[in-house]
Amino acid sequence: MSPVTCHVSPERPVCDLILLSWNHLEQTQPCLESLLETTRVPCRLFIVDNGSEEDVRRFLATVTPRGAIKEVAVLQNETNQGFPRGMNRGIMASTAPFVCLLNNDLRFTAGWLQEMLTVATAHPAIGVVNPTSNTFGNHPPKGMLLQAYADSLKPSGGRYVEVGMCTGFCMLIKRDVLDRIGGLSEEVQRVFFEDEDFCMRAQRGGYRCVVASASYVYHAEHQSVRSLPEREALFARNQRWCHRKWGRWVRVAWPRLEPVVPGSEELRRWLQRLVAVSRRRTHVYVYCVMPARITGEALFRSVDLIPYADIHWAALPSRWASVAAAGLILKRRKKPFDLIAAPGTRWGQWMHGLRWAHHADVVLQGDEEQFERLWQRRSRYPS
Repeated sequence: MSPVTCHVSPERPVCDLILLSWNHLEQTQPCLESLLETTRVPCRLFIVDNGSEEDVRRFLATVTPRGAIKEVAVLQNETNQGFPRGMNRGIMASTAPFVCLLNNDLRFTAGWLQEMLTVATAHPAIGVVNPTSNTFGNHPPKGMLLQAYADSLKPSGGRYVEVGMCTGFCMLIKRDVLDRIGGLSEEVQRVFFEDEDFCMRAQRGGYRCVVASASYVYHAEHQSVRSLPEREALFARNQRWCHRKWGRWVRVAWPRLEPVVPGSEELRRWLQRLVAVSRRRTHVYVYCVMPARITGEALFRSVDLIPYADIHWAALPSRWASVAAAGLILKRRKKPFDLIAAPGTRWGQWMHGLRWAHHADVVLQGDEEQFERLWQRRSRYPS
């Protein structure tokens, strides 16, 4: 490894930013400009360069502190060490209470980091934070500038949703998490699934993964890996590794045929049950009779619970709800269900008879032992 190029200021950083660079100066240059322009929290910036070409190295050597970014250090790798090893070099150099891992194809908006830090400190169990992003389907309306869109999210300041895993493109991590579980796994070959594995280890350590509702970062996704000729092979190999370690994600259909009552204790208990299921690498698809113009997130907030992003909602009509639920489940073709949690015996028997069409296992919602057995089989989680 070559010596570190460093520009220093004495102010104590709140967060260490670690940006991984590998060629693609057309992405890295505007990314850094955006980062220096919008960051308002005292930070150090560690740029880990993974063996880029000489023109990129020359440019990175010219990056100097600005505004709240009080120190810039370039950590030069002579060859491409891959995402986990590159990021781990930055993590080992960092000492701040928070570390934020950054891709080099991001565009930031004012307030992005302050809001992530606000959310990270909202509860002791929060360990890993993503911003809201187009990566999660949050796109500015046509013609709206990124900053204007980010400003429109400000009323949600301090709010967050829990997720089954955070994504490594822009991932804020508490120092406590790194001290407990370490950095990214270097069993991963170059790239893919290192973020998923990290989040699984963090959750096993008692931490939660969340997305900050009012922080917005745009991601020009996968710019650095699109040109890799072995991209698909790397993805498949690392996915097999991750699934052997943690099991595959399971998809569960969960019909509810009686109406939900916002604010009720019964709703609170039911949502807690759904969250407990979702926290086990499970996407839960709820089909239920809902009040008009109310969202799943609003149902959570009506009983003072944090919304869970991997619980997906579909409204049923109040009449013929059982038939409508069955129709929606049978209609699903892309990413079919593994399990169907039946709300009653007769409905469950009916869906079991249609197994040739949906290929899922059917289990009564109250049969915890059978649900666990079937979930284990479908997940292939190593017990």
